Amino acid sequence: MTYVVTEACIKCKYTDCVEVCPVDCFYEGPNSLVIDPDECIDCTLCVAECPVNAIYAEDDLPEDQRQFSALNAELCKVWKCIVEKKEPPADADDWKEVKEKLHLLQKEFAPGEEERNYPGGSKDGKDEDGLTGMDKLLMR
Repeated sequence: MTYVVTEACIKCKYTDCVEVCPVDCFYEGPNSLVIDPDECIDCTLCVAECPVNAIYAEDDLPEDQRQFSALNAELCKVWKCIVEKKEPPADADDWKEVKEKLHLLQKEFAPGEEERNYPGGSKDGKDEDGLTGMDKLLMR
């Protein structure tokens, strides 16, 4: 089982969850985060950290959020790994209680935006030694 970031994250993009993830399985898009289902180790640490309750165990996804399982799997392949907490968007609090935000999900960055968000970042989530968060965990 893996964990899944759902609709509540869209336009909020709080990154508290990223800071506690032991395997660096979060990926950042223009206005949301996703979890790579192949990297997630089901530790549950991220769930309590999310201020908008956007993270669910895949088996516990509410019916109206089930499409986010496939979206997480799809988007983690094109977005870059995020390993450090960042400030949320300035208007994040305005979006906390808004429902039905799927139509607002941005799958692609505007030209030049990705470079500003990820200076020196790695699309595959590997650090300067070529290791992913999972690699580091297995080496412990």
